[in-house]
Formats: sequence, C-alpha cells, structure tokens
Amino acid sequence: MQWIAYAVWGSLALCLLAAIVSCLYYHFGNKKTQQVESEMINEKITTVLTLDSQRWRTVLSQSQLNAEHIPTAAEQQLVWANELFGVQHGWLKGEDEPMYPYLSFHNDVGASVDFIQRQLQRYPALRLYAVKPEGIEIDEIVYEASVVLCFAAPVTFQGETTWRFWPVNVFWEWGYPPERVQCCQILHVALSAGCQVIGVEVDINNLYDLLEGKKIPQLMIDAPTDGAFAASWQPNQLAHAGVAVSGQSGTALSAEQLTEKIQQAGWGG
Repeated sequence: MQWIAYAVWGSLALCLLAAIVSCLYYHFGNKKTQQVESEMINEKITTVLTLDSQRWRTVLSQSQLNAEHIPTAAEQQLVWANELFGVQHGWLKGEDEPMYPYLSFHNDVGASVDFIQRQLQRYPALRLYAVKPEGIEIDEIVYEASVVLCFAAPVTFQGETTWRFWPVNVFWEWGYPPERVQCCQILHVALSAGCQVIGVEVDINNLYDLLEGKKIPQLMIDAPTDGAFAASWQPNQLAHAGVAVSGQSGTALSAEQLTEKIQQAGWGG
C-alpha cells in the first residue's frame, strides 16, 4: 500500500511541476511574442513616418504654398506631396529613387498621345516645356544641342495655385536623327492637343537634374499660372508629324500613323 501512496504523490508532483513549467513558458513566451510584435509595429510606424527633412524642404520650396495650410504629420505630408505633385514616396523618405516617376516616350511616341489625353481630362491647362542647354543653338550640326521635355499644369490647394510637373526622362540629342524626329513628333502631338509649348534654356547642370527627375528649374517653378511666360526660344517651328530617317527602330511611327492616332484622340492632327 505504501508504494501506491508514493506513486500517487509522485504523479501529483509531476503534474504540479508540469503545470508550473507550462505557466512559466506561456508567460515568458507570450511576453517575448508581444515584444517582437511591438518592435515590428514600431519599426513599421517609424518607416512610414520618417521623411527626409532636406527633401521635404525641397517640396515646400517648389510648392510655393502657404505653409500653414500644409499637413504637419509626416504620414499626411507623404500622401499630400504624392497626390498633389506626384512626388514619389520612396524619394521623400530618403530612398535612392528620383523625385518624380519615370516617364519616357523613347521609341514609343504613341504613348505621348495617351499620356496627354489622360492628363487633359484632369488638367485642361496642361503645357509642355522644351528645355535646352543655355546658350546652345538647337541645330543638328551643333554637338551639344539637345532637348529635355517636361509637362506642367497648374494645381490648386486651399485657394492657392501652383505647378505640378512631369519630367520626361529622355535626353533628345539633336545630332541623332531618330531622337530628333521623336522629339519633334512629341512637340507636334502637344500642339495638336491644344497644349501651350514653351521653350526655355537652363544651365546644363539644371538640365541634367530635370532629366533625372531630381529637381525642377527655378524659372519653371516661378512661372505665372495665368498662362503668361517669356519663352527664351521657339520650339513650335520644330514640330512635325514625322519623317523617315536612318536608324529608326521598328516601333517608330510614320507621319500617317501618328496623324491617325492624334485624330483618334479627337484632336486636329
């Protein structure tokens, strides 16, 4: 009988020990899980809410808006800058990407028709800047001759009007016939759509910043939103629907093809 009592008490002791171990495991394991989850949440919040202060100042400078109407919370600033100006989230958070989304009509001029048509639905006063290096004549025999295109449209926030920009990330070299023709075709598309086309010239460093979507030239930021602008050169005379040149890719549009696409968009062509 005595051994039965020992067995019973031994079993009870083992059960008690198992219960204690289980409680301790649950307590510390659950605490560790909560700690990990808390760290993950905090890390996520920190990632979302941390903006690059210098880049945020660039956005404010380019916006030229009254600061008291601009959101103060970082998460709201991120959304505000993207929705109003198209500024990329990653760039504003300090990541290695351009300020504006990549945009290119290289070997795809037809896409410019779709882009302009889409933007005009929301921004009727869409314009196109043709930006060239300062002091350089746009001529195919001039080595440095090149053009960078950038669309712009007035936007309104809290009763104030400023500019939104869409840099085209292509360096149109005038001495290279296929690129020259494509640039002229895009100018033609913009004019056919009723967009104002404006020629400006900037320092070569500013031109590269625009090309890479890093920064907008100050004279374009300062442009009056009532439509008046003192152009420094006239790109309109370069616009045409297209000509055949050597070196063109298989995706190049002929004058007839581009004219048809323009007419399908409801413009004159």
